[in-house]
Amino acid sequence: MAQVVDLTIYPIKSTAGIPLDQAWLELRGFANDRRWAIVASENRRILTAREYGTMLAIQSQVGPDGLLVHLPNRAEPIALPYLLQPIERVNLWAEEQHPAMVYNQAINQAFSEYLGIDCLVVYMGEGCERPLPTDMPSGYTGRITDRVSYADDYPILLASQASLADLNQRLEQPAEMRQFRPNIVIDGERAYQEDQWQWLQIGECLFEVAQACPRCVLITADPTTGQKHAQQEPLRTLARYRKTAGGVPFGIQLVPRKLGTIRQGDQVVVLKQPV
Repeated sequence: MAQVVDLTIYPIKSTAGIPLDQAWLELRGFANDRRWAIVASENRRILTAREYGTMLAIQSQVGPDGLLVHLPNRAEPIALPYLLQPIERVNLWAEEQHPAMVYNQAINQAFSEYLGIDCLVVYMGEGCERPLPTDMPSGYTGRITDRVSYADDYPILLASQASLADLNQRLEQPAEMRQFRPNIVIDGERAYQEDQWQWLQIGECLFEVAQACPRCVLITADPTTGQKHAQQEPLRTLARYRKTAGGVPFGIQLVPRKLGTIRQGDQVVVLKQPV
């Protein structure tokens, strides 16, 4: 039986992750996971490491009052306190708009100087709801109460060590799990067995599987520097044997159905139907 071997949150979308021994599951995903984002000042479009690879070098720590962020070009960390007022709307993808809380000019200027683009740092606080679409391309049908953070599609991403090992057998230079940016890493199952799952119980929590996660060019970036691989690996190799009509999948995306705490070492129980 599979068990959880790693847990990670990514407080600011497209920046470095924080490993955890345990994580609290909320409707939108793990607490403090992708609750912050960086958007372009001009059009309020969200910025990601797909275009701005140096975002991956931004590190943060979660504290009782918010985030402490370390920008590589600054000696002193920047505090991002939890905000209380939604004052802007941001564009995630195309015309998808959502309320967000925006930080002050000094904070925005620091991030703008590092990334080389005028930008705003935003927070998804209370009242900043992002409903999960009930009719997604995967065929998954959600509930009107479903919510998601600034994650690309769904609240939680799970990946398997066995699947990574299978991929690495085909690569000249092994890939790191960090390149795939999962929230939950499991071990103890056959490679890609997770593709067949529909419902999971992990620790106190219950999940519905939304879809196999289609991967993009971001997995070709060095997880520390953001430098993309010259031969587009491991995406190129993964596409040779995993490509489907829906993309090139690796890992599965989950929607919380029962909330609680997940810990390293928790067993993964595969269910045919919800309990």
